[in-house]
Amino acid sequence: MTHPLQRSVAILLASLLVLAPLLRSGNTPLALLTLEVLALALLGLLAWQPGSWQRLTRLQRWAVGGLAAVPLLYLLPLPSALAAFFPGREMHQLAQSLALRGGQPDLETLALSPAETFAGWLKLLLPLGVFVAALQLPHRTLQWLVWLFLGMAALQAMIGLLQYGGGLPMPELFGMDDIMASRAAGTYTSPNNFAGFLYLALMLSLALYLAWLGRFRSAGKSPLRSRLLFWSTLRGHQTFIFGALALLLLLGIIFSRSRAGIGVTIIGIALLTVMLSNRIGGAKAGVGLVGRVLTVAMGAAAAIGLAPVWQRFTVADPVSDGRFVIFDGTLRAIRENFPLGYGPGSFQESFFPWQDVSQSAYLINQAHNSFLEWLYDGGLLALALLLLCLTIYVRRWFTLWRREAWGDFRYLQVGAGVGLLLMLLHEMADYNLYVPANMIAFAFLAAVFLYPYQEAAPKRRKSTSRIDARRERDLAPLPTAATNPFMD
Repeated sequence: MTHPLQRSVAILLASLLVLAPLLRSGNTPLALLTLEVLALALLGLLAWQPGSWQRLTRLQRWAVGGLAAVPLLYLLPLPSALAAFFPGREMHQLAQSLALRGGQPDLETLALSPAETFAGWLKLLLPLGVFVAALQLPHRTLQWLVWLFLGMAALQAMIGLLQYGGGLPMPELFGMDDIMASRAAGTYTSPNNFAGFLYLALMLSLALYLAWLGRFRSAGKSPLRSRLLFWSTLRGHQTFIFGALALLLLLGIIFSRSRAGIGVTIIGIALLTVMLSNRIGGAKAGVGLVGRVLTVAMGAAAAIGLAPVWQRFTVADPVSDGRFVIFDGTLRAIRENFPLGYGPGSFQESFFPWQDVSQSAYLINQAHNSFLEWLYDGGLLALALLLLCLTIYVRRWFTLWRREAWGDFRYLQVGAGVGLLLMLLHEMADYNLYVPANMIAFAFLAAVFLYPYQEAAPKRRKSTSRIDARRERDLAPLPTAATNPFMD
């Protein structure tokens, strides 16, 4: 990477990947402001750099442009006379009229809470900037950023294990509340979001472990000796590091005691092991059919063995039993305000009429199902963007899964794709994609997964038959001079 702008983009992107988890996952005002300033600087560099959109396909451009434009549409001023035709606004308009003592503003917006919608738009610039910037970098630079991401995940896991092992709250050092003294949370404000960050990195490390496992050459040696010598090589050391990292991240997820986090991790381990069972160690691996079957069996055993751990270590959160009550209220609100929605970020301010009486003691600030909340906020436009993004994700699998030999970056893309799927499953019971650090991590893995990478063409080797023929010709004796039989 020689272009100064690309170097600056890589530095800003690395800063976001490091600072987002460390600054309380971006859930404090000062931390969020810092991340948003970095994201604006990153977008400014991308606007200055020519051809920043070249590596985005047409569907990806539509998705990025739609995500950036939809919140702004809800902020456009409209005549207040049109507000009477907005569905599901009667109670809110009555409350507004009472607050203004019977008066009505001259202009209104589609968003019930314009300030929250604008704040949500600024937060949305974080994943959009990370996604577009990561696609512009060379794949070698992007791969180094993946190592940085894995290193940050390892640091978070170690902090989480220290928290759980010590059992003492240390908010000054680790950003941990008193209530979370018995759960691993790292520098996150929620153990559930902490688990979401870790299993994204776990899928990458597990994919790399399977990619390097068994990459040894016999070269005439016995298979057992080759396997033992493999662990003393640089490749063997890398395989051990990826395996140890996967174990560390798995322990961090377990001791977060997040039911949804551990549940989707079980699915991810089983799914990734089965998907890569035919490609363990690459094309020239020393793992045969028996080794592949044993690897799949070990992955299945690890997934099954986590089931009792899930029951033993997970804890119930205050609204876990009432999630379906929240879902019911959210669905009723969607039916009343469809197809417009109440505007991005308006859930907490507008959900009171549909909140159940049994949950009146709690402030319901999220729907605990991101898909329902997106429909609640954005209506038909949010549904269209969601279907567009899912289409891009599914289509990418058909172009990613190729028959030829894979490089390490291809394994990273498969691990990133599985990690994205796990977080989407997790969003059915939580709100990871409303946390700035996880938004950045999700967008970064989406860029890795959709990166237009092609393996280098294998180098042509000279045919051994030609080499042998040339060697025989060079070693052949020189012809002797012809003799004249009539000389005598």
